Amino acid sequence: MLQGQVKKALRFVDHDSDIDGKHDITTDIKKKLKEKHPRAAELKQSAIIDKLETKTERVIFENITQDEIVSNTKNSSGSGRQTQIDMDTWREMICSKSYGTHSKMLADKITTLARRLATNTIPHDYTSTLLAYRLVPLKKIDNGIRPVGVRKSL
Repeated sequence: MLQGQVKKALRFVDHDSDIDGKHDITTDIKKKLKEKHPRAAELKQSAIIDKLETKTERVIFENITQDEIVSNTKNSSGSGRQTQIDMDTWREMICSKSYGTHSKMLADKITTLARRLATNTIPHDYTSTLLAYRLVPLKKIDNGIRPVGVRKSL
């Protein structure tokens, strides 16, 4: 579930479990999920750190280079998570020569993003969607719903 691979995770569910697959997302299922999901509390500004007290040594993250992004992409695998693009597609976009300079530009932008996330304090408004969870409606044997949050992380 942590990798966003719901079908694989369901294979490991105990045979005595009341889970019988995953619901298709319909208007009725969305309504039921909203009923089961607690309303979000209003964000308290006191919970957000405006200024980071400790400084990050930027030199540590200079090793995040375009070449490192390409190399790590070649050796990665996994599901699409928040982008809905799996690693095979990312590998094609970043490592393939068929995209010409666009592949290098994408790797460069990912490098810039990785360095920025590692060394800068990013306002909560910009990162809240990166830290969001996707609610997955698992189907119970009695056709009920068990909502499971799957993190959409980087």
